[in-house]
Amino acid sequence: MERLRAYRAGGPPPVQVVWLLEAGEDHEGGSVLGVFSDREAARGAFLDAAQRMPFGIDAAEEEEDGSLRLHGGCDWLTLTPHTVATTEAIEAGDAG
Repeated sequence: MERLRAYRAGGPPPVQVVWLLEAGEDHEGGSVLGVFSDREAARGAFLDAAQRMPFGIDAAEEEEDGSLRLHGGCDWLTLTPHTVATTEAIEAGDAG
């Protein structure tokens, strides 16, 4: 809320981030399993999806931005942050 007040007072547009939980198969695409307000909110869904990976987990990575990536056989699971383009940011020309 402070960022929004600052923006209305002439500061930079507020930045909103959501976390996408996605799963799929190599070279086949994937699906969004859920959208979460923060990484912690996605924890249970991420763990549930990881346990359902049919070939187990053969690789796991955590990126600097907090992204989580799992790979097992030809299946993958990711939890990644994404910036939401707000009206304020678009109007300010700052939505990328």
